[in-house]
Amino acid sequence: MIDSILRGLRQPEYVHVLLNPLPVYGLLIAWIGLLIAFFSKSRAPDRHISTVTHQLASAWPVYEFGQQAYDRVLSMATKMVGVAHEHRDRGEDLIWIFYALAL
Repeated sequence: MIDSILRGLRQPEYVHVLLNPLPVYGLLIAWIGLLIAFFSKSRAPDRHISTVTHQLASAWPVYEFGQQAYDRVLSMATKMVGVAHEHRDRGEDLIWIFYALAL
């Protein structure tokens, strides 16, 4: 069982799928926490700003593993080639927003 998990972690498409929710859902949860802390006037916003920054920074490995996995996934896809192209194009367009927000 451990061998199959380690084998999967060596394949970029599996790592991409595993990390893909972090920048999107993690950022949403971090922003909600930041807004709650801000409006409750507590001193906790510093902690939430750090969480937001970490979630934004997680976009970089997601993008890199996605780029590495693209050719492998495209060779396996038969009917979903258009979806794969659209997913890659959307990622290439939106990664700059994540980078800018992280800075």
